Amino acid sequence: MKRILIALTLTTALVLTAGCGRLAPTTVTSTYPAPITTEPLPPTATLRPTVSLPTVSLPTAPPTAAVTPAPFNGMKAEVTVDNLFLRAGPGFLLPALEMYDEGEPVEAWGRAPGWSWVYVKTDDDLHGWMKLELLKLEGDFYDLPEVIPDGFIIVRGHVYTPDGSPASHITLTLTPPGAGAADEDAATTDDQGRFYFFLPEDASGTWTLAAGAYGCESSAVDASCCLVGSFPPAQQVDVRASAEVWHNLQISD
Repeated sequence: MKRILIALTLTTALVLTAGCGRLAPTTVTSTYPAPITTEPLPPTATLRPTVSLPTVSLPTAPPTAAVTPAPFNGMKAEVTVDNLFLRAGPGFLLPALEMYDEGEPVEAWGRAPGWSWVYVKTDDDLHGWMKLELLKLEGDFYDLPEVIPDGFIIVRGHVYTPDGSPASHITLTLTPPGAGAADEDAATTDDQGRFYFFLPEDASGTWTLAAGAYGCESSAVDASCCLVGSFPPAQQVDVRASAEVWHNLQISD
C-alpha cells in the first residue's frame, strides 16, 4: 500500500452531446372516465319477518408477531485503481486520510445521497469515504443504508428531464469563485434525480453550479446514448445559504 499522498486526478468520461440527434420524449396521456358526482338512491326495502339467529363465537386471531429488520452486515468491495484516496467526507474538497491501490479490499457500510460516495472500512481499520465509480461492489449500491454525515455545508438539488421525470446519472460541478477545474467538486444524480455536494465547513461565497456530463445509463438519453435536450444554464449558488434550499435544474427541449 502506498503511504505517500499523491494528488489523484479523476478523469470523468464526458459524453458530448454534439452530433447526437435529439429525440423528443414521448408523453403518455391516460384517459379516465367522468367522475361520479352523485350517490345512487338505495333500493326500496321490503319488510320481512324477523328471524332470531343463533350466536356464533368466532375464533380469536393470534397476535401478529413484530417484524425486526435484519441488521446490515456490510458489503464487500474492492478498489479498482491505484492511489485511491480515502477521504474524511463525501467530497473531493475534503481531507484525504490515506491512499489505497487496485485490488485492496474494503467493506462498504453506507452511501451518501446521490450517486457518488460510499462509506467504507479498510483492512487497516480506517473509516472514511471513497468514490463509488472507483470501487467494485459485491452487491447493489442502493442496498447500502443512506447516510447524511454532519459537519459539512450541503448543497443539494434535483435534475429533471424535459417532461419532468427524474434525470439519473447526470454529473454536475460546483466551482468556487475565481477557481478552476482543479478546485471544483463533482456530484452525480441518483435514480431519483438527486445530487448532493458536501463542502468544508469554512466554505463561503457564491459558487457556480453546472450540469455538464452524463452516462449512457442515464434516464435522460436515447438509445444512441445522446442527451434528449440540452443542459440548463449554470446557476450561481450562495453555499452558506443552501442548507434549506433545493437547487432544481431541468434539461430543456
